Amino acid sequence: MKTVAGHLMKRMRLSQAVKSLQLFPGRCVSTFNKHFKMLKGEVDTKNQQYIKGLEHSMTLKQQIQSILSKVKSGGGEKAIHRHTIVNKKIFVRERLKMLFDEDCEFLEIGALAGLRMNYGDVPAAGLVLGIGKIHGKWGIVAANDGTVKGGAMFPVTVAKMLRAQRLALQNFLPTVYLVDSGGGFLTHQAELFPDQDHGGRVFRNEAVLASRGIPQISVVCGPCTAGGAYCPTMTQEAIIVKGIGTLYLGGPPLVKAAIQEEVTEEELGGADLHCRLSGCLDYYAENEEEALSVCRDIFLTLNMENIQTDKSYSQPVFSVEELPGLAGQKSIAKDDLYKILARLLDGSVFQEFKEQYGSNLITGFGNIHGFLVGILANCGPVSSADALKGSHFIQLCNHREIPLVFLQNFASQDFPESGLEKGLVLKDRANMIAAHACATVPKITINMGGSVGDHDFIMCGWSFEPNFLFSWPSAQTHSNYHRETGNSMDDGKKATDPFLQSTSAFSRSANMLQDGIIFPEDTRQVLGTCLEIACVGYRRSRMKKVQTTSAVLRM
Repeated sequence: MKTVAGHLMKRMRLSQAVKSLQLFPGRCVSTFNKHFKMLKGEVDTKNQQYIKGLEHSMTLKQQIQSILSKVKSGGGEKAIHRHTIVNKKIFVRERLKMLFDEDCEFLEIGALAGLRMNYGDVPAAGLVLGIGKIHGKWGIVAANDGTVKGGAMFPVTVAKMLRAQRLALQNFLPTVYLVDSGGGFLTHQAELFPDQDHGGRVFRNEAVLASRGIPQISVVCGPCTAGGAYCPTMTQEAIIVKGIGTLYLGGPPLVKAAIQEEVTEEELGGADLHCRLSGCLDYYAENEEEALSVCRDIFLTLNMENIQTDKSYSQPVFSVEELPGLAGQKSIAKDDLYKILARLLDGSVFQEFKEQYGSNLITGFGNIHGFLVGILANCGPVSSADALKGSHFIQLCNHREIPLVFLQNFASQDFPESGLEKGLVLKDRANMIAAHACATVPKITINMGGSVGDHDFIMCGWSFEPNFLFSWPSAQTHSNYHRETGNSMDDGKKATDPFLQSTSAFSRSANMLQDGIIFPEDTRQVLGTCLEIACVGYRRSRMKKVQTTSAVLRM
């Protein structure tokens, strides 16, 4: 009887847990704003330091916009003509627009990836990666760009694909693969498949994601050759386009060489073969428009709730358009951090935590697009007091299920004077690292003014797998243990080309060591989007765990 009663009590608690999930992040909590403190955010726009900062930010913005314009052209005008006119295919970015809801502008990840590699420029790493809504549900789409080296996979392409799957796992995002690839670039085969975090991991991840309840869907709208043929076959549902979609381990030339038999691509691995005979793929589409429509329809069968978030929130009192002038300054002082927060937070209000303790780390609560968040922003070396405050605050937010936003801002190295001081600082910093590493709530990191040495660890850098990590254009990251980048390091060019400076935001974006560069004035919008994606994903994953546990108890 005790066992039965115990099971009943557990089921009651699970039922309560499911109901409590309705209250998790995503609910607008602007009712708390009146109790928060209004930040002082006035900026003297005529100040020379501000004007110089604004000029520097505008110069970087123009440079990035020029680069992005070229990146969005894929392999160039001739390649696009061959792809769209000769081969009768839809350009990759148009495919994404057709797949996502009309009123949803997708969040692009890794737009600058693949530039200035040792093996040349690979625009967007030959893989356009976007997060958007399909029939109201957030999903992530990884789409090969057939105009870039025929959609071939390079080492940086694999790194970007693995990041897509990590984002899917962290944010519980249904994943769509738009496959149009000639497979691995032959001269880089040794860098594509041997290791655990190389190409083979992509296929393993597809199986693991599906097993965790994260839908895996593919659309074959081009060639899938050799190992690449496993991408669509490992997904749960696959669509293939008649005439242009093909899937095989070895193409017609290999068949001819091996058994002296001539066969067409369509006969060897086209839509008819795989939908009518082999059963390898699930949906037959006459054209790409139909294929993308079928893919959208699949989202209606996922049996996943459209989790709605409250869109009613207050705008900041101070203009985000003033952020570039603050961001472009040589260093961002503590007073400037408060001015930045006044332009990021709803209503420009902030409830600071331990205001008088630990002078180099600002911690506190605020709202961004209606989401209650815990803010951690550093403005110098993190001392023992700062680290103790940070650890306490992170644990508090994790216990209350409040997402964390880290604003990195420290651009010079620090060395404690005595051995005792160094030991104490290291121990307290280690505790702060442990606190955020073990926190299960969504974590978003923005590198605003730089991240140096172990401060990249303390402030939730790339190694600690935040849900999203973006940098402002001028931010630097000097990690003591960063991997060697794939950029050509010609000393004569390093001084003028930021892509060749391994610590710059440009280089880290090119090597997929962050999700990209954002302009300061877009930070609030990007944070709001990322918070919605991460919080909806958190809630979905929690509901999945509760349902799984409930099912086990019923057995």
